[in-house]
Amino acid sequence: MEDSSDITTLQNIADTLKEEPLASQRVLAEKAGMSIGLMNAVLKRFAERGWIMLTNVNLKKLSYAITPAGISELTRRSQKFARRTFALANTYNEELCSLVEKARGEGKTKLALYGSSYIKFLLMYACQKFDVEFVEKEVDSPVCDDALCVIGELSEGDNVKRLIEKGCISLLDLLKQD
Repeated sequence: MEDSSDITTLQNIADTLKEEPLASQRVLAEKAGMSIGLMNAVLKRFAERGWIMLTNVNLKKLSYAITPAGISELTRRSQKFARRTFALANTYNEELCSLVEKARGEGKTKLALYGSSYIKFLLMYACQKFDVEFVEKEVDSPVCDDALCVIGELSEGDNVKRLIEKGCISLLDLLKQD
């Protein structure tokens, strides 16, 4: 099994070759953030795996191309990443739906999101599903006493501590429990 840095490097090479089909080892190395010597070794290793095809353009220059096997490996890894991401999103969705359903059962009819969140859409979905109003608040806003108060995972600083002390739930802490 190849490590993820190999796949990242292969993707970087594929992206570079898409932009610049006749890119030199120097260009590939610069775009990947590595030395020419290391890129030379990587290209040889990838050629041995069948991911890269090396072709002589002339006596001094090689041309590089991603092979169908290389494309297949990138696709396989992308699909694996997507499956993991969807499974994680589903887990978070179930957790947030459970949280909102419980709050609704306790009489809360509003969810206030303080700060920013990458998974705001999951909170909005849970609110819609359980007929709970969704509102967004700045992280320095006063706490709503009549709402389930949730702190977005992108929020930082003293306001987060203040919100937690006032009874708000940190999405980051909630999702770390899984």
